Amino acid sequence: MKKLIVSILLIVVVLAALLVAPQVVGEKGYVLISMGSLVIEMTVVSLVISVLIGLLVLWVIVRFLRAIKHLLSGSWQWFGSLSRNKRRKKFYRAIQAYAEGELEESKKAFQATSDGDFDGVNFLIAAQVAHEMGEWDRCQTLLSHAADYDHSRTAAILMHARLLLVRQEPSQALKVLETADENAAEHPQIIKMKAESMASLGHWQQLQNHLPQWRKTLKNDAVPLAQRAAKGKFAEIASKQGANALKQYWEELPRKKRHDTAFRAAYVQQLIEQGMHHDAQECLVEWQRKGPDEILLPLFRQLKMPNPAASISLLEAWIKSDEKNAELYSILGQVAFNAGDYQLAERALLKAVKLRESPADLMLLAEISERQNDNSRALAFYKQGMAANV
Repeated sequence: MKKLIVSILLIVVVLAALLVAPQVVGEKGYVLISMGSLVIEMTVVSLVISVLIGLLVLWVIVRFLRAIKHLLSGSWQWFGSLSRNKRRKKFYRAIQAYAEGELEESKKAFQATSDGDFDGVNFLIAAQVAHEMGEWDRCQTLLSHAADYDHSRTAAILMHARLLLVRQEPSQALKVLETADENAAEHPQIIKMKAESMASLGHWQQLQNHLPQWRKTLKNDAVPLAQRAAKGKFAEIASKQGANALKQYWEELPRKKRHDTAFRAAYVQQLIEQGMHHDAQECLVEWQRKGPDEILLPLFRQLKMPNPAASISLLEAWIKSDEKNAELYSILGQVAFNAGDYQLAERALLKAVKLRESPADLMLLAEISERQNDNSRALAFYKQGMAANV
């Protein structure tokens, strides 16, 4: 509106100047235009005024045509808005139908959203629907469509790999995970799933090679994965070359790995599985001289020896320093039970139950009472254990 007013004022000023100037100068001037039999004669002022009026009319026509164009384009946007609303309703209905368990209806509703821009989310959920309907090829196609959207690409890769792992296809899952770009490759879930895929394939050495650079990203998940990788590697050596080869392999590992808690736990676990309980006890006692380790401590429960004196002595020493620790009493009770020392086991377990009522400890007390032919007491412990488990 401002521009229009300025333009009109400008035209008025020019016209005024043209009208006043000849009067001041005293010479109007004439223009003669001859085209065949047509002769046009006018003053210079009249010519300029005619030209200006012509330009003004042309400008008005242009503005009018633009207004019509905007009106028509607005109509198309209005119709497009109706279409988008329809697709949005179908999208919401598809999600509702999926939540209701109406998979066929959900599938049909999602098919009506394929032309809409939902950032690939519609394809992700539609893929889940297809998977639950047993349409695996269609599921993969939908996930590939979802991966075309930047905001859904990582989710599509993760979902595809997760479903492949469920289908027991870890090699394919690993291939899908490798398609992630440089930024997405650092996603904790992608790294975790890569580790799961490698573990499922038995690629223990490959997993061990990657874990040092993944530890910062995986955080608390790094230790169990490192333990699993080490255990797999140790199991592979023990099964192929025997227990002595396993011990030799451990001694030849770099000092850093031999001091890694995850590696130590995996090594002890493998020694126990090889029936080398004395060696396992020796490691557990030696490596926890400075105090109990939350990863190594539970492994005492698996020791089965006729005389686990070193373990019992260490556990009792810890209990003296921490008499309210129910876990230490529970582990002592388990070690004593495995060794056949039911009196010590019962005393330790009763103390553990008094501090913290654990169903596992109560069931173990019931078993001890059974072996001592005290059936009524055993029944009481069983009932108490079942009640605590609810």
